[in-house]
Amino acid sequence: MKENCVIVGAGTYGQVYAEYLKDEYNILGFIDDDQTLHNMGVNGIKVLGNFDFLLSKIDISTNVFIPIGSNKVRVQLLQKTIEKGFKIPNFIHKTAKIHPSVEIGKGVYILPGTQIMPLTQIKDFVLISMGVNIAHHNIIDQGCFFSQGSNIGANIYFKSEVFCGIASTVMTGVKEVGKNSLIGAGAVVIRDVPDFAVVVGNPGKIIKYNEPK
Repeated sequence: MKENCVIVGAGTYGQVYAEYLKDEYNILGFIDDDQTLHNMGVNGIKVLGNFDFLLSKIDISTNVFIPIGSNKVRVQLLQKTIEKGFKIPNFIHKTAKIHPSVEIGKGVYILPGTQIMPLTQIKDFVLISMGVNIAHHNIIDQGCFFSQGSNIGANIYFKSEVFCGIASTVMTGVKEVGKNSLIGAGAVVIRDVPDFAVVVGNPGKIIKYNEPK
């Protein structure tokens, strides 16, 4: 018998995860703060209510998935969900190739075709899209997001809530990628990245700094 789950976020990414999850879970519905969607169906799945509805009305035995692209929002909502007592299982697609020595935290989502080499640590609330390649001895801190086709070298520390864009590359030899930094789509990072930096291009160059939030 399948366990029940809800998915926070009825947008396109949530819809994609629903397609993956429906084989393993009984999906009760989406949770979304957009009131215009409430009690409506999205791809045949009902939008039950907002996040407060989840916290107050959904039984805490229900599994909760929060595949939201914003690192800040995803981390905050997952933390609130844990505090309330809900289960936040990992989702790792069956085609992902992850060495048994890889350490994986909670609330981690990994999509098809990703490969992770030995002795890497993946902390809580990390989201890894499809076709990502992660080499060995990396530390990926809380709330990072690796977009489709990202390529990550070896022995790199990614601080919390790093966002790596589609087909970006962080080369072996880089030691640290700073917290809340953003690596642009297709960028090739060849040196350490400071906190809050935005890096684009090949070779990667800092074009600005985001304001701390």
